[in-house]
Amino acid sequence: MTGATQAISLDTVLGGVFTQAADDIAAFRSRGLRPVTDLHLHLRELITSSVNEVWPDLPVIAATRHHGTLCALPDDCVLLNPLDGAAAFLAGSPHFSITACRIQRGFPVQGITDLPAFHVRVSTDRAALTVSGDIEQLPAFDSDTVLISPRHVEQARMLLPDRPIAAVCTASIAMTFVALGRARAAACPPAAVERATPWDYASAALAVHSSGGRAVTPNGSDLAHSRPQAHAGWLASRDAPAKGDLAQLMHPQP
Repeated sequence: MTGATQAISLDTVLGGVFTQAADDIAAFRSRGLRPVTDLHLHLRELITSSVNEVWPDLPVIAATRHHGTLCALPDDCVLLNPLDGAAAFLAGSPHFSITACRIQRGFPVQGITDLPAFHVRVSTDRAALTVSGDIEQLPAFDSDTVLISPRHVEQARMLLPDRPIAAVCTASIAMTFVALGRARAAACPPAAVERATPWDYASAALAVHSSGGRAVTPNGSDLAHSRPQAHAGWLASRDAPAKGDLAQLMHPQP
């Protein structure tokens, strides 16, 4: 990889193809085609080929619908989730995204989270945050509300009885809502059976950091400044109010 191609941003490489991918998703949904694995494969090949044209030696590590055991990732690669929230997409929910994250020397440095149903895209390049589209199209939540995946709503209500809890299916969507100020907090409790993988959070955690917030693991590691790996849980917050105890989500008392 030459110095010139190394300096090209992920958004420059993938901005146009993400727009095409969003159009392909809309066409797929309008035709009611199944199975969604065909769409997932199409998007993966479309986006991977665009990366390979600019960075032919850079591995693109794509998520599958079932991540399985997370193997060691290359220090330099692109993490791609061509359809994050496939179940939400199939259910007719707008809470799905296309995400990509550039990893350099083992750490996330650039990310794109595209929300096709809302026509909003968030790009990060280290500390710089760029938003395209009208964020007023996104849902806005009360300042005390915590966003939680549907399967963990009851647990969250038990741990935070004084806070309103809202279900958001997809981690990248929930974190992006926090980054854009549409919600102040989102979390995945560590008691969850599934572990959060880098494809779930990497690009959106960068956006939270670039907006002045933090996305952290139960042990306090900042997801925007940590080597990508699977985690038992996470908490993303931005200007979170003092009411309630968000720490209780990460460290529930017996």
